[in-house]
Amino acid sequence: MSVPPAYPLVEGFWVRNYKALRQIAIGSCFQQSVVADFSGDAVPYDLTPLTVFAGDGGVGKSTLLDAFAFLADSLKGGIDEALARRGGFDRTYHFGGTGPISIGVVYRPCAEPRSLTYVCNIDAAPGNRKPFIETEALIYRDHQPGMPPKPVLLFQNGEKTTRLLQPWTDAKGSDLELIKRTDSRHLALALLGRIEDLPDIPLFKQLLERFFVSCYTSVNTAGLSPAKFKSPVEGNLALDLKRIKEKHPFEFTDILNVIAKRMPGLESITLETTEAGRSFLSFKVIGSDVVMHPLQIGEGTMRLLSHFTLLEDPIPTPLLGLEEPAAFMGRSQLMSFVQHLQRGVHEIGGTQYFMTTNNNMLIDQMDPTNVWFLSRNESGTILTHRGLDELQFLGVDINTVGPFWYSEYLYREYTSSGMMASGIRPPQ
Repeated sequence: MSVPPAYPLVEGFWVRNYKALRQIAIGSCFQQSVVADFSGDAVPYDLTPLTVFAGDGGVGKSTLLDAFAFLADSLKGGIDEALARRGGFDRTYHFGGTGPISIGVVYRPCAEPRSLTYVCNIDAAPGNRKPFIETEALIYRDHQPGMPPKPVLLFQNGEKTTRLLQPWTDAKGSDLELIKRTDSRHLALALLGRIEDLPDIPLFKQLLERFFVSCYTSVNTAGLSPAKFKSPVEGNLALDLKRIKEKHPFEFTDILNVIAKRMPGLESITLETTEAGRSFLSFKVIGSDVVMHPLQIGEGTMRLLSHFTLLEDPIPTPLLGLEEPAAFMGRSQLMSFVQHLQRGVHEIGGTQYFMTTNNNMLIDQMDPTNVWFLSRNESGTILTHRGLDELQFLGVDINTVGPFWYSEYLYREYTSSGMMASGIRPPQ
């Protein structure tokens, strides 16, 4: 990247031997040359504030998001707890894989000419299959020609006592000893992020720790239960809004009004709390005085409300996963979501989004530079190509493709030949 980002970004990442993914690399990372799926020269691309993973079900879109959730869980409670949530090491490890589970992230601090590369490899001991951190490394990479990588943290073979720690300016002996005392089931990054002499690392650690996947789903409830829409943060959508209200009482009414104006067909949204402390939502539609509740309002509207709740949070999450956000939405709802999502990603200090979808209409609205298609080849291996590269395979002038670049070119190529020009099977 020639120009550093306006705010911290994940520029690239790779995942190996994790669930359905044998090995895959997204964006700009040194693993790109190893994992690239192109037969010709592969050029790594820095990720932007909005990255879309498109493909049919079962091609690993959700697994990409879960790899970041795994790092977040490991930072908070260690790898044993993170693996237990996923059924243990053997169920998390890619069937038929060789070598350890490996997750790497390339992170560029705001306006910095250098980037951080973080590597976490997890293996299981022979015999008892007890998992351990085989390698953990944190490396500064200067993007100026001729500058060698600078390791901050590096240990291998699960032996914390043999790791090499690169000294930094004003390093404190007590900090080094604290990190050395971590065991092979807890990430040293959790402790390294406390050191004030390395200001970029606490921001990176916070980005990983706060990551979560927004996957609001409807549940069957009786009456007017506020748990109509489940939330990964507070339990339900009404409680998410209540949390924002408690933290930002003076701005909350304006936040609700802004959200209501962006919701097609809605006039107002109200958050009410009973004497027993239960919170619930009510709505008024345009042209009617009838008060409606979540069970009456429709799932597409509730999904859109859940997305806008995240977009309008005054304290945004640095990195957020959006899983199938277009599900159950009508065209007007989808267009409103896309319009305000794309506007929000350019705000300073905002959120970086990883979004999964198999919705043609949503893919058309995205920049092909930021869309990565996932699919399985004939051997079952999951591969990925950028939308922009697919267009170039077809010889399409990207300046003239218009707003239906996927539907008019890539999807049409699939319907006529069974696969895209590069051999990737697109979402149907």
